Amino acid sequence: MSFFMQGNTIQAWQTYLLVFIYILHVTIMKMNHTIEVVFKRTAAEVMEVKELGRLAHDDIHLFHNNMDSRNPSIEVLNTVHYRQEGDILIFDMQYTPKFEKTQNKGAFMDN
Repeated sequence: MSFFMQGNTIQAWQTYLLVFIYILHVTIMKMNHTIEVVFKRTAAEVMEVKELGRLAHDDIHLFHNNMDSRNPSIEVLNTVHYRQEGDILIFDMQYTPKFEKTQNKGAFMDN
């Protein structure tokens, strides 16, 4: 900035430029927190996408696991016996667990 102050003459555009730079500096300092949050959020999103891409490249089965038991994943359906009637899946209940240590089986799927 002292470059503009060399010699005995200061032109009008140099003054306007210095005022603009000062206003820009004050605005950036006032918005420091907002700008910092935007930069950190953007960096976190980029890093997350890279990590998810790496995980998918290493083992895609991590993304096929479905933690919601109401909607079984394809891998789970391949391990059990079922048949499909329309949009409904009907599971063949060949295995019935024995409840030897408990008094009752509970209310879920009682016969």
